[in-house]
Amino acid sequence: MPPMHFRSSRARRGPLGCLLLAGLILWPLAGPASAQDSTSELGPLPNPMRVGDALERVDALHPTVSRARAEREQARAALEATRAERDVTVNARLEARWIEPNDLVADRSRDDSRASIVARKLLSDFGQSHARESASEQRLEAALRQEELAHARHRIHVLERYFDVLLADLAFARDTEAMAAAYVSKERAEERNQRGQVSDIEVFRLESEYQTLRVQRTRALQNQERTRTALAEALNRPDRRVRTVLAPALPLELPELPGLDALIAELDNTSPRLMAERRHVEAATREVAASRAQRRPRLYAEAESGWWSRDLGGSDRNPFAAGLVLEIPLYEGRRQDGRVGQAVAARHRAEAELGQARIEARNRLRELHDEIRALRIQRDEATWRMDYRELYIDRARYLYDIEDQADLGDSMVQQSAAAHFNASTEFQLALAYERLALLTGRDELSPFRANDENP
Repeated sequence: MPPMHFRSSRARRGPLGCLLLAGLILWPLAGPASAQDSTSELGPLPNPMRVGDALERVDALHPTVSRARAEREQARAALEATRAERDVTVNARLEARWIEPNDLVADRSRDDSRASIVARKLLSDFGQSHARESASEQRLEAALRQEELAHARHRIHVLERYFDVLLADLAFARDTEAMAAAYVSKERAEERNQRGQVSDIEVFRLESEYQTLRVQRTRALQNQERTRTALAEALNRPDRRVRTVLAPALPLELPELPGLDALIAELDNTSPRLMAERRHVEAATREVAASRAQRRPRLYAEAESGWWSRDLGGSDRNPFAAGLVLEIPLYEGRRQDGRVGQAVAARHRAEAELGQARIEARNRLRELHDEIRALRIQRDEATWRMDYRELYIDRARYLYDIEDQADLGDSMVQQSAAAHFNASTEFQLALAYERLALLTGRDELSPFRANDENP
């Protein structure tokens, strides 16, 4: 194939042509640049740690949350890609051509190579790109709400791990006192056995109970370490050791529980999850409109500048050309019906998922409402149990002092067990309120809103 030679005389263009071509090329540069998300460096974990400290350090970079953030970034990139379809495209076209010259042309050379630059911009597709852009905007809104949901759910997860640490500490204290009391009982039985006052079988029974409680205390000690590690993982700080964890002041200040009928009536308009699902339905509906609009024409603005190796004396060799191009789809076979059918099926699926989410949300709301009411009654039980054990241990101390009875150790164990039951009830109530606040979108139902926790 002969080499390509481009004549500089063919490259001259008028000032109007240069201005139009430069305007088309520089048009997309006027758009706004996307900002990059910035994250602040995490500080050390406080020691001792309070509930408010843990909630303040809910890490947005935790994998649970960062996955939702990545989906939001993907939705934003898809929206920008849809908007970019209207941007100018500039393409260079190089052709190495060998021809048989026309008998009417004086130039008998066979090298008809050419180079051209074509700039093209979509002016209108009569609603198609607008529908796709609207669908992408709805998907981005859904992704934003899903990211907020992921962060709120992870916040509850941090609360759960924090309360697990507190309950593990109380369980260790209870099991330590139980083991100590069993050891004292075993030692006393051995002394009385030597004097013939207690049988061997009784000594073996008490020894067996002591060994059982010893194993239980060892497991409680391991659970203390394990729950602290889980809390550090939930805070996305596996390299930091959680040491002292302080319990909130009990009983917790809990908000009034709204009526179930009122919560169900407003659930569809306040639930973050349902609002996100509705965004998906809206996006699917707009996608159906975009699929149907693909049969509409497209109007483009084009500008072209070219160079040729053959000089035809000005015949059919324009250094610059600009114009409007209207593309009208005439026949695509069954492709259009397939695209519309897929979009309609996707909308039906989104509508079904919204309906299923409504059912699950209503059922979950009833469960949480009943759970909170039952826990409130259990809270009264825990309060009375604490009062009873405090009075009982006072009596046990008095009897121990006068050496009338020696059940002080068992009384202390029962008091520790009552404290564990009371704290467990309070924490279950707090988590149930937190889940109810997230489900209904009513932040005022959260006992720890704005991290305003009692020290």
